[in-house]
Amino acid sequence: MKHFIQQVFSEVLENPVFDQSAIEKYFSKQYVQFVDHTQLDYNEFVLHIKKLKEKVAEQKLEIINSAENGNTIFTKHIATSVLKDGSTVLHKVLAEFTIQDGKIIQCDELTFLLEGNHSAKGLGSEM
Repeated sequence: MKHFIQQVFSEVLENPVFDQSAIEKYFSKQYVQFVDHTQLDYNEFVLHIKKLKEKVAEQKLEIINSAENGNTIFTKHIATSVLKDGSTVLHKVLAEFTIQDGKIIQCDELTFLLEGNHSAKGLGSEM
């Protein structure tokens, strides 16, 4: 499952272009994301990814650690984002992904701004 999550990171988040077909490939239409006191459904998640592509010029996600249990994978990863204004922000992310029928159906995530402008604190859930 770690390889699957790395593919999601690469094709959906690190890809500088908004690609809805990649989202549809990896995320269930019943997808729900809980991130930092915010809940996003599938359509809101799509809007969130679209907003990220408007603000972020380049993004790299590095899985530091992971653990699997049944259809669930936990990751601790670092998200390094170069914003289109040239600034860089660094987030530590703890995420629990639930996989069903080959797609992510739920993500429960906490993000913590490690470096960068405080206004980028909510980058993980912004729409």
